[in-house]
Amino acid sequence: MMALTLREALKIGGLQQAVVVAGHSGLDNVISCVDILEVPDSSGWLRSNELVVTTCYAVKDNPEAQLNILKLMDQVGSSALAVKFGRFLGSVPTQMKQLADELDIPLLHIPDHISFMDITLPVMTAIVDEQALQLQYSEEVRRKMIQVTLGASSLAVVAKTLSELIDHDTMICNEELQCLAKAGRDCLSQYRFHSETIAQLQQTNSSNKMIIWDIENRQTFEAFPINVRQRRYGYVLVCIETPLTDLHHIAIEHAITLAALQMVKEEAVLQAKKSHCRDLLEDLISGAFKSKELAVSRAEALNISLNKPQVVLIVDIDNFAGYIMRQSMEYEANAAELKNQLVHIVNNCVQQFDWRALVVQRSDSVVVIMPASLTETLRPNHSAMRSMLQQLAQNIQTKVREQLNDITVSIGISSVAHDPLEIAPKYQEVRNVIKLTRKIQGEGTIAFWEDVEIYSLLEQLGQPMERFYEAKLGALDRPDIKNRQVLITTLKVYLECQGNCVETAEKLFIHRNTLRYRLQRIEDILERNLSQPDERFALWLALKVRSLMQVQQ
Repeated sequence: MMALTLREALKIGGLQQAVVVAGHSGLDNVISCVDILEVPDSSGWLRSNELVVTTCYAVKDNPEAQLNILKLMDQVGSSALAVKFGRFLGSVPTQMKQLADELDIPLLHIPDHISFMDITLPVMTAIVDEQALQLQYSEEVRRKMIQVTLGASSLAVVAKTLSELIDHDTMICNEELQCLAKAGRDCLSQYRFHSETIAQLQQTNSSNKMIIWDIENRQTFEAFPINVRQRRYGYVLVCIETPLTDLHHIAIEHAITLAALQMVKEEAVLQAKKSHCRDLLEDLISGAFKSKELAVSRAEALNISLNKPQVVLIVDIDNFAGYIMRQSMEYEANAAELKNQLVHIVNNCVQQFDWRALVVQRSDSVVVIMPASLTETLRPNHSAMRSMLQQLAQNIQTKVREQLNDITVSIGISSVAHDPLEIAPKYQEVRNVIKLTRKIQGEGTIAFWEDVEIYSLLEQLGQPMERFYEAKLGALDRPDIKNRQVLITTLKVYLECQGNCVETAEKLFIHRNTLRYRLQRIEDILERNLSQPDERFALWLALKVRSLMQVQQ
């Protein structure tokens, strides 16, 4: 049952004999009270959602005052005006009809033989009955929701209970409109929100209608914000293929309160788990564990698996200090929000692979320790693992570009740790990966330890590394050598193609004779034979040294 409207009131008591003479577009106005008006000045006597009944006796000789009743009703939001025109006015004034149509206020003609009691008593009885029904329903909903709260509560239970109470498909989402729980006949198997709708919702505290698209048809939902202490936790979405009634809204309000309590409780549990995960990570990367069994046991308590090979992945914000310097006076809050958003993105991407992984924010990075394989095997397939980790890293970078303005991240991935006690050196491996790739390739890169291991080894050599470079490649890398950069590029591609001249020429887009000429020049300048495998390996190593020396200058 809905709140009493004028359209429904016309079906009860003396109003059944009333005639609507103007203002037909306002027939669905809600009536919450009814009163008799017989004063010359109606200001101060009118209320919102009120059905006003009168004979117009006090203003029978004053057409302006008759129109003023409608104007004042429009100002306060009254619902309708019922007049016994025959008693003192004789007929319905044309100006009153015109004004009622303009203001969308229904104007009713009441026959003279209908008493005011025949109108007011049935209408007030219907209003009181409706209010009593709402109170009774509200109490039933409250009792049901308390049972849910005292039981094994979850957002899924809240969504299911609400859906059963209002007989509408229901979904509870987070602030980004990602589904947390859903219930109903269709169960919302597929859905997609427009980004404009999400932005609009995040800027309002009132309920707002949105369009949601699934695979085959269009569904309309009404969104109700879940707010706690001026913070937006998410939304209750209700499918409105059939309209919501006042009773439905009562149930929804109770569900919003219960969902808020549940989300706050889950957040507290999550924060506690984050603290335990952070402690576990610190112990792993500091080498605090003295036995594999203890590390595995600690991790299992947090639903994290360390009993098979692991890899360490670090997502590091590029130039974080520069980002902080660009912020306003609230840079600390902005920095904290940025880190929270980053760990949220990483966690969501990792969860898509269904890993029991450890994901922890550490300084301006997010550290992930995850199984090296989705299978139960203790010998991960290297090619499949690399492809899988590459896809994860690319997904993270894509989400960062989409959701975090002016922010890029570099991602490093370790070699496989076959034992939890190996995680500490693997963590240092990844920090070194990120440092080296930023030097060589710049920011926003994805790199595996195996890709930069040789650079790490060479960097540790110091001056011997520079002497090796000078002895092997120095003669070719002098400013006075004509077309020096062309020759060095040719040598690099030739070595990458493992001495295959056909493949090298194709990659350089040159004729094979041109390639032979260049290679001969390189051999003459360096006084080395490129057909010898050892010579090619030494020059390949020298080119790696050259890359390191260039970024250090």
